[in-house]
Amino acid sequence: MTFVNTRDLEEGTDAIADPAHFAAWIADSDWGEAPALDAESLQQVHALRESLRALLRANNGIEVDEEELAGLRDAVQRSRYQPTLSADGHVILEPAANDLAAFEARLLLAVERIQSLGAWPRLKACGDDGCQWAFFDTTRNHSKTWCSMEDCGNREKTRRYRERKTSAQPAPAKR
Repeated sequence: MTFVNTRDLEEGTDAIADPAHFAAWIADSDWGEAPALDAESLQQVHALRESLRALLRANNGIEVDEEELAGLRDAVQRSRYQPTLSADGHVILEPAANDLAAFEARLLLAVERIQSLGAWPRLKACGDDGCQWAFFDTTRNHSKTWCSMEDCGNREKTRRYRERKTSAQPAPAKR
């Protein structure tokens, strides 16, 4: 989720807007070494992030356009893995390289692990189109729609209320 949330739609900020910021973000996280990025590979990172955001929106019942998944499909095609053996005898899949494809491979492995544990449907993006912040739905029935009921949820409920009030008012009489 932190990767998707590197872009804040409400604030208009992007924590990985350029290669230097991406390298700093990688250094602050547990994603391994930062790959060297050029403009094209940075676009690939951004496309992957937005594809994952689209999938999280789909987990919130919002329809996903196939084009929105292009960045994810491309990352899947670039990713290569190699099995390794841990010190305690467990077979582990690791990225086969140490470049952008390795970052993508680690991210895709994380997605696969979350899906295999059954937790994937709980990862969502806020239903507010202006927000789309990624969050983990902790409700018992998986019904959380907004990242924050106080902010996004309140705005949406207020908008719906005003819409109902406006449509319920009779039109002014003509003279």
